[in-house]
Amino acid sequence: MNRSYILLVVCLAFITSSCGEETQPQPSEGWTQLASMPTARSENAAAVVEHMIYVPGGFGGEQTLEAYDTTTDTWHALADLPEPRHHLMSASYSGKVYIFGGASSIVNWTSRAEAWAYDPSTDSWTEIASMPEPRLAGAAVTLDNYIYIVGGTGGSNALLRYDPARDEWSSLAGLSESREHTAATALAGKIYALGGRWSDSGELTSVEVYDPATDSWVNAPSLQIARGGFAAVTVDGKIYALGGEVLTGGNHALTSVEIFDTQRGVWEFGPDLPLALHGVPAVNVDGTIYVLGGADRAGTISNQGLVFSLKP
Repeated sequence: MNRSYILLVVCLAFITSSCGEETQPQPSEGWTQLASMPTARSENAAAVVEHMIYVPGGFGGEQTLEAYDTTTDTWHALADLPEPRHHLMSASYSGKVYIFGGASSIVNWTSRAEAWAYDPSTDSWTEIASMPEPRLAGAAVTLDNYIYIVGGTGGSNALLRYDPARDEWSSLAGLSESREHTAATALAGKIYALGGRWSDSGELTSVEVYDPATDSWVNAPSLQIARGGFAAVTVDGKIYALGGEVLTGGNHALTSVEIFDTQRGVWEFGPDLPLALHGVPAVNVDGTIYVLGGADRAGTISNQGLVFSLKP
C-alpha cells in the first residue's frame, strides 16, 4: 500500500467520520479523564511551558491554539496560528512554543517548511526561519539547546536541527529507515525515533537512537506492536509509546501502551488507554503523562477532544 493511498483513505474517511456512535472510554488502571478540549482535534501537536500544555492545529481546528492549565483542569483560547496546519510538529524551548511544517487543509496534503514561535507572555506568533525542506507527520524533540525534527514526508531522511538562539537550521545524519506518522522523544542525551509507517513497508516496529556527539544513528530494541500515528513521551527514565493505528493489514486503532526501560533494554506493556486513539500527542508535566485529543477510529477524523492523564 503506497503512501498516496493511505492519505486518500484518511481524506475519504473525513467525509463519513461523523457516522456511527462515539466510542466511550473504558475504565483503565491509573488513567484519569480530565476536562475535554474546547475544540476537538486529531493530528494536532502539543508542547509544554511550565504547567501549561499548548495544543496547536490539527484536523477540526487547523488554525486553533488552546492551552490546558494542569493546575486548574481548565482550557484557554489563544491567538490563532498564522496559517492552518495539521500533521504539524511542535516543541517548546526557553518559554516559547515552536511549530513546524505540516499541511494546510484536508484537501491539501502538500508538506510545508514554514515555522513559527509563540510567546505566551504576549499571546503572539513570530515567523522564524523555515526548515531546509518541507516535512509532514514527523516529530519535534527538544534536546539541550536545539529542537530536532525527526522523520516525516516531503523531504529527505535527514535529521533537521534548529538553533533558536541563532534562528538557523542544520541538516544532520539521516534515519536508516524512512518513517512518517512517527513519534520521537529524548532520553539521556539521545533521541529515540519510534515506529511510524512508510509506503510499502506499512506500520513499523523499528526503533533508532541518535547520538548528537557522533551525529549517528544505531538500532535499538523494537516495539512489540507496529504502530503509526501514536504518541511517545519520556517519564522517569522510561519511554512510553501510546496508542496509534494500523492501516495496512488491519485498519484498527490501538489502546495499547508500551514502556521501554533502557536499563533492561526491553519493551513491556503498560496500562491500556481508556479508548483507542491515533493522531494524538502526549506530554510530560511534572511526572504525569497527558494525552490530548486524537481520533478513536483508524483512518478517520473521529474527534472527541478527550483528555486523559496517567501518573506512573
